[in-house]
Amino acid sequence: MHIRIAPEEVLSLARIAKQAPPVISSVVGDGDVIRVVADLRRVEALPGPLKLAVKIAPIVRADVKLASFERGVATLAVEVNAAGLPAHRLLSLAAAPIEHEVAKQGLPPGVVDVQPDARIAVDVERLLEAKFPGVTVTGAKVAGSQIVLDASVA
Repeated sequence: MHIRIAPEEVLSLARIAKQAPPVISSVVGDGDVIRVVADLRRVEALPGPLKLAVKIAPIVRADVKLASFERGVATLAVEVNAAGLPAHRLLSLAAAPIEHEVAKQGLPPGVVDVQPDARIAVDVERLLEAKFPGVTVTGAKVAGSQIVLDASVA
């Protein structure tokens, strides 16, 4: 099957299913970029350096591009800014809070991997197996402000 869906529709569906991370305020597609706005005050467990940063700039904006999709893993290139300043170098500090949120959603550990080069690897295959057994994504891209997936159902 071929699925085309706007990022904001994905967020709406996740909210309906009570699976949306509360930190995400909005998501919108813009060509091949997904623009995310997050309110870090909604994150429960932040490491010390991020607590200070949140007091200075609680709202962050991120431009996310799908860098690759191979063997069921989507690698996302992320550029983050807080109060107009580049903050993607601090992304590695968010690894523990992201892992905490993943666990709260009942997802397997390691399904989201924050990498040191401002990239995030999402194991789509394991994520789907945990929530929608039998669904396999064989291709993914972002184009025309939409997420485009090629998938099959067993």
